[in-house]
Amino acid sequence: MTMQPNRAERVSAPTGSVEFDADVLVLGGGPAGTWAAVSAAERGARVVLADKGFCGTSGATAAAGTGVWYVEPNPALREAAMAGREKLGGHLQDRRWMARVLDRTYEQSNRLADWGYPYPVDDSGKSQRNSLQGPEYMRLMRKRTKQAGVTILDHSPALELLADDEGAVAGASGIRRQKDDRWTVRAKAVVIATGGCAFLSKTLGSNVLTGDGYLMAAEVGAEFSSMEFSNPYAISAAFGSVTKTLFYGWASFTHEDGSIVPGAASKGGRSAIARALLQGPVYARLDKADDAVQRQMRVSQPNFFLPFDRTGIDPFRDRFPVTLRLEGTVRGTGGLRIVDDSCATSVPGLYAAGDAATRELICGGLRPTARCDCPTESVVIRHHRLSRPAAAPARTVCVGEGGPE
Repeated sequence: MTMQPNRAERVSAPTGSVEFDADVLVLGGGPAGTWAAVSAAERGARVVLADKGFCGTSGATAAAGTGVWYVEPNPALREAAMAGREKLGGHLQDRRWMARVLDRTYEQSNRLADWGYPYPVDDSGKSQRNSLQGPEYMRLMRKRTKQAGVTILDHSPALELLADDEGAVAGASGIRRQKDDRWTVRAKAVVIATGGCAFLSKTLGSNVLTGDGYLMAAEVGAEFSSMEFSNPYAISAAFGSVTKTLFYGWASFTHEDGSIVPGAASKGGRSAIARALLQGPVYARLDKADDAVQRQMRVSQPNFFLPFDRTGIDPFRDRFPVTLRLEGTVRGTGGLRIVDDSCATSVPGLYAAGDAATRELICGGLRPTARCDCPTESVVIRHHRLSRPAAAPARTVCVGEGGPE
């Protein structure tokens, strides 16, 4: 017999508002938020997810896609993956967290396949699970979130966090834009999964990444960490908004007159591109990619090529103008400070997931080249207020994505 999911209880509220009583409230409906909601609901929690947009369609991942830190559970491969990140990140990472995330990424990526995510296959027929196409991925995650019994509040931005008499976060309130009323959710744990901040940067999907989750957390006293590593710029076609800097590892960069830009590269050479842009246009051509790589690029991230196809440009043969676009904490490692393995913040009752959380534990000072939070580590919430009845022992509720990337 199929178990019916527990659902948040709608309680009596004044006219012009709705109110829910829940175990877990998740703010944000991207990868981190939906994984958090699904994981908590699967473990019996009553969950509400509130998204300022339409859950599954707003944010950076839904509009574009993402690479994933997917590494087979081979000790040598895992060691190489962690060692490479440690060197690039200034050895500021935590090995235990890195291993934890690799394990969870592998597990959850395979779970996506079981759910029906259409991973591409290579010429040998092997499924390629190191990349996700945003629209398909997030469409599936919305479906799974609903099936798990999560109450979804679409077009319902949160405006403030609520605190109890002891100062612990105990819910949030906001508005329902399409209903023209207010909502309140009383919850025993609140997960900030509102994404990073790259507002007005013109990167695809960042029009809603305003940093509102950071602000609400700061208002209740939450601490931040590694914000000094949060000003990365990504390479983009000057006429587009897709920032897939990895692909530019196969590019040559030239000035308008065709001469090479000295030192320009996707890794370790973006400063050279920035300096050159101050003097005039910079052009790129993905002329270092062979036929096999070109095919793999188009399969893994087809949205990268849309602006080129629409303008009749072949990026492998034609020069095209590029620019640098700010990705802020969407790609930088800074965010809400994580104080323990539960992904708790410095404020009781408040947790962080995805780009809203610091990713220094996994990336150090390295700007992540592939996302480690979709899907990655579970946020394990242990808090006495989740126990019901109150006299019962503390219980652990897994509420999804690991904050650190």
